[in-house]
Amino acid sequence: MKRILLGLAMIVACAVFSGCAGVPQFANLTGQWKYQFTESGKKDVETGSMTLSQNGFVLSGKANDAYGEFALTGTLEGAHMIINGVRNDQKRSFKLSAMLQSENSFDGNYTTDQKTSGQIWGSRIVPK
Repeated sequence: MKRILLGLAMIVACAVFSGCAGVPQFANLTGQWKYQFTESGKKDVETGSMTLSQNGFVLSGKANDAYGEFALTGTLEGAHMIINGVRNDQKRSFKLSAMLQSENSFDGNYTTDQKTSGQIWGSRIVPK
C-alpha cells in the first residue's frame, strides 16, 4: 500500500513540476502574431500584428498597430515572455509581460512610457 501511495505521489509531483498545461517546455514563438489590447479605463479594443524571431530564449521582431511600428526585443522564460518595444522614431515605448496559454496564444499586461497600461492578448496567425 505504501508503494502505491508513494508511486501516486511521485506521478502527481512530476505532473505538477513538469507543467501539465498546453505550453511546451521549450516553446518557439517564431512567426506571425495578431494581438488586441485595451487601455485601462477605456472600452476601445485596439488591434495590431507582430513578427517574432526566437534564438534560444531571446526574442526580436517588429510590431505594427495604430501607434506606429515598433522594434521588439525580449526574453522567454518558461511560459513567461517579456517584450520591450520602441517605436521607430523613439517617441514611444512599451513593455509587455505575458504568459503563454499555449504555443499559439498569450495574454498579459503592458505599460508605456506615456504612463498608460492595460491588458493585451494575442494568437499566432498560422498555428503550429
